[in-house]
Amino acid sequence: MNHRQSFLKGALILSVAGAISKILGAVYRIPLARLIGAEGIGLYQMAYPIYTTILALATAGVPVAISILIARKETQGFPGESRRILRVSLLLLTVFGLLLTLVVIASSKFLAWYVLKDGRAYYAIVAVAPAIFLAALMSVFRGYFQGQQSMIPTAVSQVVEQIFRVTAVLFLAYLLYPRGLEFAAAGATFGAVVGGIGGLLVLVVFYNWHRQQQKQAGLNLLHTSTPPWTLATEMVRLAVPVSFGAVVLPLVQMLDAVIVPGRLLALNYSTSQATALYGYLAGMAAVLISLPTIFTISISTSLVPAISEALTKQDRRLLNERLNHGFRAGMMISFPAAAGLYILAFPICDLLYGHAEAGVPLEPLAFSAIVLAAFQISSAGLQGIGRPEIAMRHLIITGVLKVIFNYSLTSVPALNIRGAAIGTVLAFTLGSLLNIISLKKSTGIQYEIGRMFKLILATLIMALSTRSFYYWLLGFDIGSHIATLLAVLCGMIVYLILLILTREMDYDMLKRLRGRE
Repeated sequence: MNHRQSFLKGALILSVAGAISKILGAVYRIPLARLIGAEGIGLYQMAYPIYTTILALATAGVPVAISILIARKETQGFPGESRRILRVSLLLLTVFGLLLTLVVIASSKFLAWYVLKDGRAYYAIVAVAPAIFLAALMSVFRGYFQGQQSMIPTAVSQVVEQIFRVTAVLFLAYLLYPRGLEFAAAGATFGAVVGGIGGLLVLVVFYNWHRQQQKQAGLNLLHTSTPPWTLATEMVRLAVPVSFGAVVLPLVQMLDAVIVPGRLLALNYSTSQATALYGYLAGMAAVLISLPTIFTISISTSLVPAISEALTKQDRRLLNERLNHGFRAGMMISFPAAAGLYILAFPICDLLYGHAEAGVPLEPLAFSAIVLAAFQISSAGLQGIGRPEIAMRHLIITGVLKVIFNYSLTSVPALNIRGAAIGTVLAFTLGSLLNIISLKKSTGIQYEIGRMFKLILATLIMALSTRSFYYWLLGFDIGSHIATLLAVLCGMIVYLILLILTREMDYDMLKRLRGRE
């Protein structure tokens, strides 16, 4: 538990866990969508952004702040300070998480009737509220382990949390469906509470085992005489910009739940049609876009303490190298993901959801996989160098632009639901550019532009091969579902071969995945 992993190895561990979690998350959406339909999914998605908004406010900055502080103290030779930081953080988040949970429950009727304008969402909001308190506690333990660059506890807890959550979502939605869509949606959102209980138990077990290991090793846990209040203040200083920045995206998603259906109603769609179209966008297309972010979020999470460590050592070469490895690994995943989701948007949605119509918003939204990755990794770089307020400022700008673009473009009859997807891509394109420029000014990083062009070329060849193979299979009267699966497999093989030929997947990267820096 005490050994440090390379940030790429840590990212790989989190990516595997994230992949399992996201696969489970994508898989449960399929039976859930078939059980409660597009309208039920729409109700679920209307309530869920409220939870994620409050959750981001309570927890998003905590793992980042704790990991930065612990990475600094460990590098400076004060491992005993890590436990003090953990205790202070637990106290703060216990109080804050409990207060926010109670606030959400107390305001649930107002949110349902006057914000979402659908009283049926009330039950789902109340059901998901206790998950905020549990997630707040989990964020503290995850930040503790991430600061020591040990990603296994976070990874295992994520998987267990998702297994508990998915099981509860499907069971409760099925159990409550006979009582109505609003109760089925509430049962689905309560799955987050069940998942939180499972994830927290895993982290507590890991922490207790970790303490026993330290006692048996007889480690001298040196610490400073820094007052607890000073540690709390520093943690809050680092956490607040990240939390307020992270709350922007869920808040914008909550606004989307109001704006997008409202704009569609203004285009003379019925309430049922508008809710279903929003379900295609937020409950189906956006879920597929979240799959590649498994890897980019994992890279970002591992990158923050790694960058903080390099900065503490005042090693500019290592700082530059780690940032470029982060961008390279992120684009290696997001480029082909975006291309694949674009060229096979309708077949993939038909295969997974039985709703090919979800391909309408997925086509333009596919490109957000790239700009989201760029934004996440550049934000991690800014957080790692101790400038989270810059990433927060740019995320706020991005959120405002997204609201403006979504409102304007969804109102265009020819675009309708596509407009919201295009608005997302445009907003995050501008936001990621702001981040990348600021990161260069702050660190002097020399971006590896040539390697990015090689990845783009490999992606284009892969996309053409995949699309051609898909239509070639259809020409032999092979069913669309089988053709889609085979075409995706073909694309993955072609892309892997191209990475090897262009030396983008090389021995140097494999060494880092094994934990050698």
